[in-house]
Amino acid sequence: MQSQFRLRENREFRRVFQRGRSAATGRFVLYWYKTQIGHFHVGFSISKKVGNAVQRNQLKRRLRACFQELSPQLRDQSVDFVVIARKGSADTSYLEICRDVQKLLKKAQFMV
Repeated sequence: MQSQFRLRENREFRRVFQRGRSAATGRFVLYWYKTQIGHFHVGFSISKKVGNAVQRNQLKRRLRACFQELSPQLRDQSVDFVVIARKGSADTSYLEICRDVQKLLKKAQFMV
């Protein structure tokens, strides 16, 4: 995923958490906040409870790949997303992660 589509700074994450809305599945929580930027941004929050550094980084790579795959459908949205991984989400396969992300985006009404 290109760096222009990523949330990086703490203040951006805080804005999404404080002003945004949320939806959840058993493995992930999605927060979103509509902006005026013109395209979507996404950030990931994965705590040490999820697993060791290797597992957390692998999960982040898989989540980035899912959003990269879905980016043509989200490109017109001016929204900031934050995905929080829950405990036990590191053991899931790529297909299950993508399915959960799609389910969250449908709950948030960003996908049909």
